[in-house]
Amino acid sequence: MIEFNFPTMEELDRIGSKERLNSFRRYFSASRYDRLLIQQCLIRSAYDESLVSKVKELERSHDQDFVDKVKIVKEYGFFDEFLDALKEEEQGLQKIIEAYDKRIDQSR
Repeated sequence: MIEFNFPTMEELDRIGSKERLNSFRRYFSASRYDRLLIQQCLIRSAYDESLVSKVKELERSHDQDFVDKVKIVKEYGFFDEFLDALKEEEQGLQKIIEAYDKRIDQSR
């Protein structure tokens, strides 16, 4: 999994709104990448059962990290900006899902 250095609250206070939004976008990008690594590990667990516990731990860690970030940005008053980035991410994911849906429908 990639190591994304989420800014400290002091850094978030110092930087402007645009930079915070970009930082949140980078966080979501890193999160997507990590989810792909988790999926890759899951697939590999089909032929290496010892990876099943690693998949569970990666998923737990990834999910907990997200919960922690939400708590932090709420606590320090940056949730609205985080929510803006989150909505962008949700729209991007929806486009990816729709592209997969089209591909699946065409292959039937």
